Amino acid sequence: MALDPLLVPLLELYSSLPTPEHDDVAERRRAQRARSAEERPYTRYVEPAPSVAEVYDVTVPPDGIGARVYRAGGNSTGTLVFYHGGGWWSGHPDDTDTRCRTIAAGTGVTVVSVDYRLAPEHRFPAHVDDCYHALEWAAAQDFGPGWLGVAGESAGGNLAAAMALLAKARGGPALNLQIMEIPALDLTLSSPSVDTYAEGYVLTSKEIRWCVENYLGDHDPTDPLVSPLHADDLTGLPPAVILTAQYDPLADDGSRYAERLAAAGVPVTYREFEGQVHGSHGLTALLPVAREWRTTLLEAIRASLAA
Repeated sequence: MALDPLLVPLLELYSSLPTPEHDDVAERRRAQRARSAEERPYTRYVEPAPSVAEVYDVTVPPDGIGARVYRAGGNSTGTLVFYHGGGWWSGHPDDTDTRCRTIAAGTGVTVVSVDYRLAPEHRFPAHVDDCYHALEWAAAQDFGPGWLGVAGESAGGNLAAAMALLAKARGGPALNLQIMEIPALDLTLSSPSVDTYAEGYVLTSKEIRWCVENYLGDHDPTDPLVSPLHADDLTGLPPAVILTAQYDPLADDGSRYAERLAAAGVPVTYREFEGQVHGSHGLTALLPVAREWRTTLLEAIRASLAA
């Protein structure tokens, strides 16, 4: 399918914005904040976040990382630990506030959004350690029934997959669901889509390589906790939801992982959304497909809760 025509003017705008130097993370973060200000009018393409009963910040032991808790009100149906994207070097729970509110309001789960440490100041395994500690903390809270899941977008999808592997290896916490949206799952960058959609669709292959270098340093990119596609054994993992965008350099990471999970006997809900680019699933006020994506996600969580 061709690129969604509703995205064309947005891609033209995005490509016209200045690109900072790739070797200066501080400059990248400053430019990112400035770009957010320039793009503020495009928040009209995101539907308003639904209201929830409670939102509050917590500190997670043992290292004191932050997390934000969303409670829908009434009796919680379970707990979902959420990991934001941002290439492992940027991002904050603020960036996924609408997503987390939507999940909490739409499913009744308590959402715990993790503010893990960032590269290159903190490289692997800092992110994985933080995310696992937050998962352990969330599992120990009295948020409601025993249902527990992990979820994330982009780099956060990578971390969610790593949490499923790590929880299996360490004997817990027991997970009912793992959700990966537009995930990076092979940091050797061997998926064909890395080259097929190398530039022109928001996320570029050059950007991905820069992110991986900042995250890993000289660490082996075939380590399953950074590249879940390189795990030898995927049996016994929790049911998975993998949602990808057609025009995304990371698209084939998701499809390849879905195939491997299914071959290992893991129940998988997989869908590639045609005509979409990396991150366009958030443009719910503009794109009917983004609203369909949201519905697919919420229905998958509800189905898991009911299982």
